[in-house]
Amino acid sequence: MMSGNYWEEEVYTSPPLSGLRRSDMSATFSWLDLHFPIEGSKIDWRRVQGRHVHWKVTDDTQLAAMVSREVCKRIRRGSVVEHIGDGLSPYGVLFVDGDVTSVVTALLEIPEHHYFIAEDRSWIVVATTEGDLDAVDHLNLD
Repeated sequence: MMSGNYWEEEVYTSPPLSGLRRSDMSATFSWLDLHFPIEGSKIDWRRVQGRHVHWKVTDDTQLAAMVSREVCKRIRRGSVVEHIGDGLSPYGVLFVDGDVTSVVTALLEIPEHHYFIAEDRSWIVVATTEGDLDAVDHLNLD
């Protein structure tokens, strides 16, 4: 019997998301709150330290391709990326470099803001449902 959470019961139980290790989103959101300037409930990108780039993308297919490209550009071979969503995702997931394109595409089907974060916290790529794509490298977290 389904509990009513479509995203958890359908999306996260189907490949490529079904085999991914899960993470505690609250711990990662706490880390974001401690290390990024926040305005309202979102990152204030104007005040972020580090090398920041921003794009506005109106086409969902193009946005998915760009997010995949930006994550692929940053991930090191054998390292892990954590994804958390701020709305419908029931938990965070962890994936490795070989899974980027299929995992990113599947995750972006979920209508929420998406945070892709390096396991060592050296970079972050964020995509919004409004078509904003932000990436920060060489995070200055002190």
